Amino acid sequence: MGWATVTHPFHPLLGKRFLALQVRRVGGHEVLSLLAEDHGAFALPREWTDQADPSPYPTVLEPPPILHAACLLKLSELFQIMKKRD
Repeated sequence: MGWATVTHPFHPLLGKRFLALQVRRVGGHEVLSLLAEDHGAFALPREWTDQADPSPYPTVLEPPPILHAACLLKLSELFQIMKKRD
């Protein structure tokens, strides 16, 4: 499986690298089973590691936009439809 580094900014193991044993789905989310030599195996959401899908936002500290551009376009279309009905 390889290795995974904890990237969640508020996790106490931030920056630590662990051997990834397996990936499983729990509640619709992927969870990694990681091995810490001194504490044994533990589970962590894949999104909290460097194995997560790339984020569309430059940093974790930058808040995501309230509405995605595609949502704004759809909202504009709906507004135009409602305007025509008046």
